[in-house]
Amino acid sequence: MVSFLVVILLALVALWLAVGRAEVWQRHQRVTERMLQRPDEEGPAPQSAVLSMLSRRVAGSSFAKADYLEMANALRLTGRSAESIQTIYLIACWMLPAAVAVLGLVLGGIVPFMVLLAVGFILPRRMIRGMGHSSCRRQNLEAIEFGHVLRMLIESGLSIERAIRIATLQARELMPTMIYRLDRFGRLMEAGADRSEALAEMGGDRNVPVLYNLTQLLKQGSRLGGGITSGIEQIINEGQNIEKSRIKEDVNRVGAKMTIVMMVFMLPALFIIIGGPAIVSIGQALSR
Repeated sequence: MVSFLVVILLALVALWLAVGRAEVWQRHQRVTERMLQRPDEEGPAPQSAVLSMLSRRVAGSSFAKADYLEMANALRLTGRSAESIQTIYLIACWMLPAAVAVLGLVLGGIVPFMVLLAVGFILPRRMIRGMGHSSCRRQNLEAIEFGHVLRMLIESGLSIERAIRIATLQARELMPTMIYRLDRFGRLMEAGADRSEALAEMGGDRNVPVLYNLTQLLKQGSRLGGGITSGIEQIINEGQNIEKSRIKEDVNRVGAKMTIVMMVFMLPALFIIIGGPAIVSIGQALSR
């Protein structure tokens, strides 16, 4: 039993390292390889060729295509690159469950092997989906702040493109989760892309409704002209009302959970405190 608990603890630690620290390790690896690269070498240094090749093969295989697309969409919402998504998918969704299952088989036998194999396949996918959902909620809140900044900059006489670029530079601290979308917009505009295409790339995801509505309004304003500040303010108000409704639902849900906890634990304890002495007295009287 102790070895089984140790295996579960090691599995959770390995899952945290695989999902939470993979991008940090890749960044450190890229920095180290650039420092070790010789000046006369042309092109980027090879970056974990075996792992990259294996992750591309697993992601492109037919048996894992649907599962990879679902996990990739969730990880893409967190701002990770395509290479990082493939690496995290390979490590967290395939290599980690296999390693944990083998460890459970060695330490505990067939039952821990089956349990850890099932947990290893289910838990990482649920965590990745939760990361994507949490990122969407944070980006939706940050899009409201982005709308405020954008409205003020447009009212001051700046163009849409200039306002977005200044917001990207000056309001990064207000939008840490959503900033990769604004950076992508800036890179596309510098590359000569059309403004409508860059806006669609920045906010075409319907999972972030406030940003999606803002980009649709900006695209319409860039094509047809006219004032858009009133529309931005309306989108901000709608987003704030939606967030208020969501907070009320969360509060009501917590209240319902607390009611269940009180009914399960506190009411029996109250009955014992009130009726306990009477029951003890009746028992003593009958024993005499």
